[in-house]
Amino acid sequence: MKNENKYKLDELLTNELRFFILTVLAMYEEVDFNFLKSELNATDGNLSVQIRKLEEAGYIEVKKQFVNRKPKSSYRITKSGLDALKNHLEYMESIKKLVEKERGNCI
Repeated sequence: MKNENKYKLDELLTNELRFFILTVLAMYEEVDFNFLKSELNATDGNLSVQIRKLEEAGYIEVKKQFVNRKPKSSYRITKSGLDALKNHLEYMESIKKLVEKERGNCI
């Protein structure tokens, strides 16, 4: 029998930028690229790569359009993205409680 790691987080959300992209999208109905870039202090390239990974996983929806002849991308969290974020946060909370149980209220 394979020895599985019982401490398993959603690998997509262990990346700090992807985690905070989903967190911001959970707080707002829809945001554009420049808002995310500013809010998360991210570079264009890194933000684009992480957005693509979240889109490929089905965690976010991407809408591309032209406004005044300029491209504009906007993003929304999907139900599966919101579920993944909630599960991730719940799992982190359970780890926190486990540590507190073993070590006392140290964190």
